[in-house]
Amino acid sequence: MEESFGKWVSIIHRNLCTYMNKSLPGSDIGYGPKRFLIEIALFPGLTQEEVSERLLMDKTTTARAAKELEKKGYITRKKDTNDRRCRRLWPTEQGKIFAPKVIEARKKAQEALSQGFTKEERARVTNLLKALAENASHLRGTIQKGSEPGEGDEPR
Repeated sequence: MEESFGKWVSIIHRNLCTYMNKSLPGSDIGYGPKRFLIEIALFPGLTQEEVSERLLMDKTTTARAAKELEKKGYITRKKDTNDRRCRRLWPTEQGKIFAPKVIEARKKAQEALSQGFTKEERARVTNLLKALAENASHLRGTIQKGSEPGEGDEPR
């Protein structure tokens, strides 16, 4: 039987979460919300839907993370002036101060993960992981639509 992609992705994810949480002691938000904060800090004014699309996350998870970040003072959610149904996300001063620390910790983690890799190998791994993520996102969509994997639109 083939090795499971999920096993290795899970090991990487768990260790990254632990590293990110330990590298930012005293933080009152977990690794998940930190990912959202980075996206909002780098691209202020995105809608919740745009953040969901950029991170390949479902809208419910994005709404939950945005609510937590807002409650803890890292972002503000403001209704769009043109479309009252949309909420645009903006980092607060606290978010602007904290986000660079998270970005720096993420950068160090990326460097450690890719230690010993050539530039070409890093690019190849990144492209392969993107393809796996897109396929996983598609797989999740097949369950939500009620169809079986392999039916209808094909990933990749």
